[in-house]
Amino acid sequence: MSKEKKVNLIMAIIMSACMGILFAFVARKSASPQALQTMPSAPVMIITSLIESIIVGVIVAFVIPMGKMGSALSAKFGAIPGTAKFTAINSIPFAVINAVLVSAVCSFISIAGSHAKMPPEQAPPLLIMWLSNWLKTLPLSILLSYVLAVIISPIVVKKVGLGGPPADRGPKE
Repeated sequence: MSKEKKVNLIMAIIMSACMGILFAFVARKSASPQALQTMPSAPVMIITSLIESIIVGVIVAFVIPMGKMGSALSAKFGAIPGTAKFTAINSIPFAVINAVLVSAVCSFISIAGSHAKMPPEQAPPLLIMWLSNWLKTLPLSILLSYVLAVIISPIVVKKVGLGGPPADRGPKE
């Protein structure tokens, strides 16, 4: 496996795990008393959400070339690898794409499961129930993904041994 794919895999696992916890928390906090009764216990919901989000995040990371998109966007803005500007710009595609797709799929799975357990006379339309829940988590998902990408990606890149600041930067002694 290439170093780029290792970085993408590690980032997808970390970011998706954090989003999975966020989804479970928001779903429980925003649920009506009737919906809460149909949900699994908090620990089961968190574990299920973690597993779902990691699986979806890893698939997204391998299918969509977010690293290449980030590098192309960074180059367009003249950002040099290893700089804060590069990290900030390079993180945008990964954070946004990962957050949108992982949150959409995972929230739909969760909401569809809860919806199926609700009495039909009390259940709102599935699409409305899903969209209202997903739209609540989407801004937080994007923000969480971006902050994590900016903070964690330089560490992961360094640990994997993929680049870093250019060798000729800084004063020479």
